Amino acid sequence: MTHFTNIIFFLGLSLLLVHELDAVKRHEWRIFPILSSLPEKTAYFIFVSLHLPLFTLILFYLTHPNPETRYWFIISMDIFFIVHMGLHGLYKNHKENDFENGFSKVIISLMAIVGGCHFLLIAIIP
Repeated sequence: MTHFTNIIFFLGLSLLLVHELDAVKRHEWRIFPILSSLPEKTAYFIFVSLHLPLFTLILFYLTHPNPETRYWFIISMDIFFIVHMGLHGLYKNHKENDFENGFSKVIISLMAIVGGCHFLLIAIIP
C-alpha cells in the first residue's frame, strides 16, 4: 500500500474509534438485545470491556508480520466500515437509538465512504 492509501485506511479506522467514543456517550449497549436486558451499569461495563479484545485484535492484525494477512484484514475492515452504516440503518427506528444527531451521522457516513474509497483503491484499482 502507498502512503496515500495508508492515510485513507487510517482515517477510516480513526472514524471507527471516534464512533466508539460516541457510542459510549450515546449508550449504544441499550440497542443490543442481550446487553439491553442487563442492568445499566453491568451493560456499560461489558460494552466498554469488550472493546479491549476488539482493539487488541485490530492492532494485532495491523502489525501482523504476514503481508497477506494484513491485506485481508484491512479489506475486511473496509467492508465492515460499509456494512456498519447499514447496521445503523437497520436500527434507525430503535427506541434507544441516539445516533440521529448530525455529528453521529457524519462519523458513520464518512466511515462508510472512506472504507469504500479505500477498498476501491487497494482491491479494485490496485
